[in-house]
Amino acid sequence: MDLFQQTADKMVLYHLRTSWLNLSKAFNDKASQYNGTISMAFILMAIYEEDGVPVTKIAPRIGMEPNSLSRTLNTLEENGFLLRKPDENDQRKVLVYLTEAGKKHRKIALKTVFDLEKKITEKLSPKQLKAFTDVIEQVSDALDEFGKQMEK
Repeated sequence: MDLFQQTADKMVLYHLRTSWLNLSKAFNDKASQYNGTISMAFILMAIYEEDGVPVTKIAPRIGMEPNSLSRTLNTLEENGFLLRKPDENDQRKVLVYLTEAGKKHRKIALKTVFDLEKKITEKLSPKQLKAFTDVIEQVSDALDEFGKQMEK
């Protein structure tokens, strides 16, 4: 084993990154059967109100940057999965609605997400799952602190 791998194997950040890449690849391989991606699936899942959801609520729901959201919404709209309309009560707001095709693909996305979630969690005991959740919360806190330090 080379020096890089020895060092990387000891780093939490390396394991988070490779786990995320593996997770994205597994999900995107499945989503590609429907000309989709993990980002598209999470957006479809975040649009569940029948009376539309403001664009500004979608990114925070799924932890996506607004620029990436805009590009992916454009793709979803071009593919006929959603519509954007001005809010009748507030013309400054844009509401997003799923089309029938979007609703169909949301069901597929939900099933895929929950199947993958089950596959992951069935490998973990309740104690391991609790420990994992605790660790992820600490990682999130550390990232917040790091971000605040970078702003100074």
